[in-house]
Amino acid sequence: MLNRTKYFRKLCLSCCFFVGMISLSCSANAQFIGINVDYGIGYSAAPGKVDGYSVGISHPAPFIPNIGYSYVSFIDKESITNPSDNSSVSLETTTTIKTINLFYNIPFPVVTITVGFGYGADNLYTGVETITTIDQVESNLETSVSEAFFHIGLPFWNTIEFHLGYHFMSFSSIDITKSDKFQGKYPTVKKSYSGGMTTIGVQVAF
Repeated sequence: MLNRTKYFRKLCLSCCFFVGMISLSCSANAQFIGINVDYGIGYSAAPGKVDGYSVGISHPAPFIPNIGYSYVSFIDKESITNPSDNSSVSLETTTTIKTINLFYNIPFPVVTITVGFGYGADNLYTGVETITTIDQVESNLETSVSEAFFHIGLPFWNTIEFHLGYHFMSFSSIDITKSDKFQGKYPTVKKSYSGGMTTIGVQVAF
C-alpha cells in the first residue's frame, strides 16, 4: 500500500510538471481568475439517485495548480437474512465521498481540457464515510480515497465555459456489516463503491 502511495505521488508530480509547461506557453490567453461549478448527474457505483457536485477556483499562474473540491453521496438499500431466526432485515447504507483536488486547465484553439488529481482522508475532513443501518442500529466506517478527473469545455466570449466532466473515485472495498454494534450476527456484506461521477458545469471568468 505504501509503494502504491509513493507511486501515485510521483505520478501526480510528473503530471503537474508536464501540464505546467504547457500552461506556461498558454498563460497569456488565460483569464485572471475563474470559478467552476459542476453538478453530478450520475455515479457508476450508485444504485439510484446521486447527490454530487464539484467546485474549483482557477488562476493564470503557470506551474501552480488550481484547487477544487468534489462531493458525492448516495443511498444503497437491500435485504439480508438474519441467521439467528432466518428472518429478512432491511440494510441501508449511506455513502459520502469527499475530496480536495488540484488541477490544471489546458487551453486549445477550440476547447479547454482540464486534468486533475484529488485525495480524501479523515485527517483532512474528507474521505469516504459509510453509515449502515440494520434494524435501527447504526454503524459508520471511514476510509481514504484517491481521485482522478478530466473536463472537456467549450468557451464562449472568453468569460464563460460550458463543460462535461468525469471524476473517478478509487478506494478499497468496505465490509459494511463489520461492526461491534451489529454483534457479528449478520453475514458479511462487502461493497465496492469505487466508480465515476459524471458532471456537467460552467466556468465563469473574471
